[in-house]
Amino acid sequence: MNSVLQQFFQSPATAVCALFVLLLCTSQPSLYAQSSAGEQAVSESRLIVDMPTAGVLQRGRFAVDGYAFGNSGVMAEFTISPFTNLQVGISYSGSGFLGNGNIVFQGLPGFHARFRAVDETLTVPAITAGFSSQGRGEFSGGRFLTHSPGIFITASKNFSFLGSLALHGGINYSFDPVLAERFPNAFVGIEKTIGSVVTIVIEYNPTLDDPRVRSRGGLLNTALRVSTGRGFTFEVQMRDLFSNLPGAALPYRMARVEFVGTF
Repeated sequence: MNSVLQQFFQSPATAVCALFVLLLCTSQPSLYAQSSAGEQAVSESRLIVDMPTAGVLQRGRFAVDGYAFGNSGVMAEFTISPFTNLQVGISYSGSGFLGNGNIVFQGLPGFHARFRAVDETLTVPAITAGFSSQGRGEFSGGRFLTHSPGIFITASKNFSFLGSLALHGGINYSFDPVLAERFPNAFVGIEKTIGSVVTIVIEYNPTLDDPRVRSRGGLLNTALRVSTGRGFTFEVQMRDLFSNLPGAALPYRMARVEFVGTF
């Protein structure tokens, strides 16, 4: 039994998952919860679907995100904001947890950090610069299903239109592709609240750094977010709506659970 426990806690994936559970158990959501969907959201969205917005956690907040994706894959992500307009975090993923096949981990944990250089005003969008090495989907053959953003600069502007409407856009340069295929990329997205606790988002990523997908028109992703209260937001993603990923016949489905609290 002791050897089994030692192997469990020596795994980077289980260490991240243990941190995920510990934070949820020790936080005080009834006092400090920060949901991020719908007109009553009090925490900014930090992602369109894959790509970053200019949103950051408020100082003194943390976020724990759990993802479920194809081939019984999961990813855990922890983010903290120690200073105003700055957040940093780590993430780790693996796939093949169910069934009798091999479990495949991503290797090195993902790292992400961002700093908002310009706060939004009535006439100026929020502008944020950052880095993220965490890709999305299964890690196979030395790469993720979709590349990580890498270095990015993104802008976000909110409007009042039948609730809240936000426009997002940015540029990024990922280090995931081989050197010969690396190329600056751009992305855009729109975020719309539907009532007090629901938000729908749409993202277009032309994937200029991935010739497998770029030549077929890039990726169109969408997601539905629902704030369930006490700091939790549940999200269902329908990715690659035009099935442009290699071998895709239908959109790729993922789920995400986010918890935002205070430390």
